[in-house]
Amino acid sequence: MSIMSKKSIAALAVGLALGLSACGGAEGDTQAETQTQAQETLTYEGERSAQMDIDLEKQIQSLSEYSGIPVTITGNYDVTDENVESTLLQLLGYMGAGTTEVTDRDVVEEGDYVMIDYTGYKDDVAFEGGAAEDVLMDPVNNVVATTQMPYIDGFCKDLIGSKVGDVLRTDVTFPEDYNNPDLAGAPAVFEITVKGIYRPVTFETLTDDAVAAAFSADGITTKDGLVEYVRSMLTSQMASYRSQASVSAVQAYILEHSEVEIPEAYMQARMDELEYSTAKDNCRDGQTLSEFLEENGTTLEAERENWKSSLSQQIKVEFLFGRIADLENIEVDEEDFQQFINYIIQSDGGSFSAAEDVYEYYGIGNKEDGEKALKQLYRVNQAVGFVVDHAEVTVENDAKNAGGGETDSTQGE
Repeated sequence: MSIMSKKSIAALAVGLALGLSACGGAEGDTQAETQTQAQETLTYEGERSAQMDIDLEKQIQSLSEYSGIPVTITGNYDVTDENVESTLLQLLGYMGAGTTEVTDRDVVEEGDYVMIDYTGYKDDVAFEGGAAEDVLMDPVNNVVATTQMPYIDGFCKDLIGSKVGDVLRTDVTFPEDYNNPDLAGAPAVFEITVKGIYRPVTFETLTDDAVAAAFSADGITTKDGLVEYVRSMLTSQMASYRSQASVSAVQAYILEHSEVEIPEAYMQARMDELEYSTAKDNCRDGQTLSEFLEENGTTLEAERENWKSSLSQQIKVEFLFGRIADLENIEVDEEDFQQFINYIIQSDGGSFSAAEDVYEYYGIGNKEDGEKALKQLYRVNQAVGFVVDHAEVTVENDAKNAGGGETDSTQGE
């Protein structure tokens, strides 16, 4: 996997949802501190791509026809009742409302969930990290019901048939490759207290009262209201997936049917900027980029090859859709552009507190360059949207194709 900086991720978002989160591990205050440490020792001395005048008409030998282009995307973007019910039940689980307590019996049956406390012992001594309270287990699958986290084989073997209030002693053997060397391959005993029996909520057993208890703070108080909310959420999500697939198909079509060259000096400047920003984002305490990359299982030479390949495709997209923006007289709407900048600020884990911070970062220390580059990226995104809106998009639905090859052809998204 290629190591990238935030700057490269921003550019890769052309035409998509502009997901501009950091890559490399540090987040929030730690990420900002890392960047500050690196910035104190790194100075960019190369040419700046934002200061190069690129004649797009000259660099583009041929530009594809871009109005009404035919593209095909594959996927199933329909929202079914089954999708809604499944997602609704997952949402209930996340909210801690995915189960109901069984009170008319005290014996655990197959299909029940069981609330337990437990303590693990090795050689009759409780071991560290081996105790927990109020854990809801799915005995049939030997996993935590709420997270599906698996437990050691045999942990739940005595739960089915037990009674509320029972204290069980269950023998297990830790696997040889267990991550705690003191327990790897060792026999142990878990003392398990059965505290309650629960049943997973199904769509059929879900009540308005249960919905209101979990979602009233969000203004959802009935089962029908929750269904409507989930269906709307999934419909929006599927529309986003379809739009992203259309963007990818449109970009691929324009690239395939156009010819464009990248000036060598411009490519080198973009490579230098990417290398610099990757070091700034990831290196600290005098560490070099080569050292950082080797610690992460790669080399600077290998990363440069990865960067050059991805940048070549990326810059071609920027040039081609930048030219379309010129031809269609697409201008920067300042209000929309500021929303774009605000999205970057809000999505970047606390690295930026104001637009000037964003401009300085994306301009490699030069705010004017950063603002210029981001406005051009904004225009490119607008041009991509323009072409998608006017494309003839055919959707090949996987599920329907399996049953007869139906397709859905529409214009735009």
